Amino acid sequence: MRAEHLVGRDAELDLATEILRQEGAGAVLLLADPGIGKTALAAEIAARLAGEMVVMRVHGSPALSTVPYGVLAPYLLDLPVEQATSPVAILREFWSQFEKRRGGEGARLLLIVDDAHDLDEGSTQILAELVTAGWARLVATSRPRPGLPPALLQLWYDGLAERLELHPLDKETVTELAEKTLGGTVMASVADVLHSVSEGNPLLLRCLLDDSRADGNLVRRNGVWFLTRALSGSGEGLAEVVRNRVLRTSEAEREALYVIALSEPVPAAVLDTQVGRDTVRALMDSRLVLSTNGPGSPLKMWHPMYSEALRQIVSPARSLQIRQRMVAHLLAEPPTAEGLLRRVSWALDCGADVDDEQLLQAAFLAAKLLQNPFAMAAAGKVRSDALRPRARAVMAMVKYNDGDFRSAVRLLEEDSVFLDADPSGPVGAGLLWAAVRSALGDSSADIAADAQAAASALIGSRPTTDPFVRLVSRHARAIGLHALAHEGHYDDLRKGLERFAEGSGTDEPDNVMSRVFLLAMQCELQTVEGQAVQALEAGREALALLDETGNDLLYYPDFVLVRYALAALESGDWVAAGDALDRYAASSAMGLIVFGGDIETLRGLSLLRQGRLEQATALLTPAVEALSVKDPQRLRRLGNSLAFYAAAKSGALDLAQRLAGEQDVDAAGGAYIDALAELYTLAGKELLDKGAGLPKLRDLPESVPVHALPGVLLQNLVLRAELGDLESMESIKETASSMAGAWAAGWQSLAAAQLGGAGQGFVNAGNLLAAAGMPGPAAVAFDKAAVTFDAEGKRPEARQAAVLRDVSEASLGDALVHDPQADADRSVALTRREQDIVALAVSGLTDRQIAEKLMVSVRTVEGHLYRSYAKLGIRRREDLGAAVRH
Repeated sequence: MRAEHLVGRDAELDLATEILRQEGAGAVLLLADPGIGKTALAAEIAARLAGEMVVMRVHGSPALSTVPYGVLAPYLLDLPVEQATSPVAILREFWSQFEKRRGGEGARLLLIVDDAHDLDEGSTQILAELVTAGWARLVATSRPRPGLPPALLQLWYDGLAERLELHPLDKETVTELAEKTLGGTVMASVADVLHSVSEGNPLLLRCLLDDSRADGNLVRRNGVWFLTRALSGSGEGLAEVVRNRVLRTSEAEREALYVIALSEPVPAAVLDTQVGRDTVRALMDSRLVLSTNGPGSPLKMWHPMYSEALRQIVSPARSLQIRQRMVAHLLAEPPTAEGLLRRVSWALDCGADVDDEQLLQAAFLAAKLLQNPFAMAAAGKVRSDALRPRARAVMAMVKYNDGDFRSAVRLLEEDSVFLDADPSGPVGAGLLWAAVRSALGDSSADIAADAQAAASALIGSRPTTDPFVRLVSRHARAIGLHALAHEGHYDDLRKGLERFAEGSGTDEPDNVMSRVFLLAMQCELQTVEGQAVQALEAGREALALLDETGNDLLYYPDFVLVRYALAALESGDWVAAGDALDRYAASSAMGLIVFGGDIETLRGLSLLRQGRLEQATALLTPAVEALSVKDPQRLRRLGNSLAFYAAAKSGALDLAQRLAGEQDVDAAGGAYIDALAELYTLAGKELLDKGAGLPKLRDLPESVPVHALPGVLLQNLVLRAELGDLESMESIKETASSMAGAWAAGWQSLAAAQLGGAGQGFVNAGNLLAAAGMPGPAAVAFDKAAVTFDAEGKRPEARQAAVLRDVSEASLGDALVHDPQADADRSVALTRREQDIVALAVSGLTDRQIAEKLMVSVRTVEGHLYRSYAKLGIRRREDLGAAVRH
């Protein structure tokens, strides 16, 4: 293993070396599953102590586990054959080898024993006696099962050894290891994928990183690493690890591994009859095979990547032989979702025939799990004319997620698949078609007209009472309503939704789909109208309906989720927004790959509204790169504008200038999303070039109808206030008073405090903002309270407000927050702008006065001061004078 695998193991390394340096007998027993890093840790311990001790290595081996003293053979070459079975002679010869290596310098002996679980009993006794007698220190690695040999375990019982169990790496350490290996920033969602798929196993993580780079899946743009498709188990690095692992098993165990990898999950009883219970137990003991749900439940390989790698190793002919042997047993068992996918995939690999119904079921399930190549292969094999429309809809969903919009349109428009005319056919293809057409840049008016024309052609001369007519007409109307929302015609949308609700009968076969659509559109409408709490409830009800149907609707889960998440952000329910975004990865890590850029964009918006600027910047900058490759939710323009604004606001001018050139992204996310993007773009321009954005922000509500709606208008006003336009406070108070949710209530209280000018008003606003999970605005409110109280001569109140400000800053979690006890990094000098602002602050000017003097925004002054505090090692304005003189 490589040294990078030791990331996160410093505590264990320090403890182990401390134990081994102590007087008296000492041993360290390292236990961990394969790949967790016990061998690497043992090697690092040896490297650290090599200058103090003589290192001798012993390697356990399954092949030598029954050979007495077999692993000690390299140190017994001079031992006469007649003494080869004498423990005393062997111990004497082993010690003689050590003395030669020591060279009379009095160094201690350090034994490094790898895979101690494979030691023979005689060798184990020799090693244990060396430790017990105090002649040697010992580091032994072992798997938890079958575990350490009795003689070494006895050292622990006797207090002569310390047992250290190594656990999988946590997500933060996986991120650190990945970035250290790749030499660059790893997108947050990619780190989540790597942690999930590797399960924190360093060896497996390293294989995934190396193989993904080699096959072009892991790519780098502007210093950011992200994935373009699912992680594969077919890479050469992982294959080599699996081969080495398989070669260490018996022939019967290898056969069992092939059977399990090809047909998992396999009922335990079936596997017992095929390969034998003892073989299965041995594989479980070695942690190669796991039970899916407790004793007696089906078995599978310990990790999906191992399964995939093994399937690559097995030849097609051998795979077909095993399938012919297993198929009767597997067909007798009710298939799980995982079992169905594996069964159909295996059949396709072998060229075996699969029933159309089963092919379509597997294709639909694979599409939901974002297993795109398999979904395309299974859907493409469907032959039935009755089932082909739904198969085409599944393939269109895959093409959409892959960004191939023209292919998706062709598939959906063949025989008007997108109208869901057949209750047993495609489900939800209409919204998918509308989304694809929008992504291609078609106008919403054209989309609605084309949907109506297709519906009229299908209906023909049928009477209006025909259920088929009502079904097709309603789907065409739904597409028209979607078009209204996309264009921002929300008044017309409200009226249309009322009529749509009246025409949806409970006895209709697609009533659930109509209900989910209606709730999703209500969620969007109420969000932009400022009724975010009601919007959130509508979105929550839509998600509940989706869960009841098993999410058996194409595109609908994504359609609902993004609206629900935006409603949660508008209401200030950060937890609900985070939970919604987590659903993308609930069933498959592929969700984080396909939707990673979209997810990080919405998380970044959440962080910005909370005032967590640096965290937002860290998420949004990589998101921009991922969105340029995959953007199913069409959030690229919003992501770019948020990243641009965050970079400009945090003072990362080079980054902001680069992102400024990427703001002319086609608007395809819909009226509300694109309106938010426009606001943040203009705010970012104002930060880069004073006067370039603020006037336009002021004019938008009068010139563009969607910008006058409360859900958009409040964001406009808040950005203007943060840019130093305090005249917007009156409008914030008025607009927020008619809105629902903690975000609006927090800003209303801050606006009221600003207009009132009382210190206690700012304290009350800060308390409300802090309780609402908005520490950034809360810190501003408390700081204003401290300044106000100080001007009024209320020193105790000013100190208390300053404490509350510091608490809010500390809760930000940004790099700008520092431990007040930490020493200042005096090697980081203040920039010229920071020196100017600090000098003015020390002279007694307020932030507002400094902003006016330097012709910058108040927030810019605050940002420079906070960075100056960090560099000077202080926490508050009152300490600036002393810090500068020092």
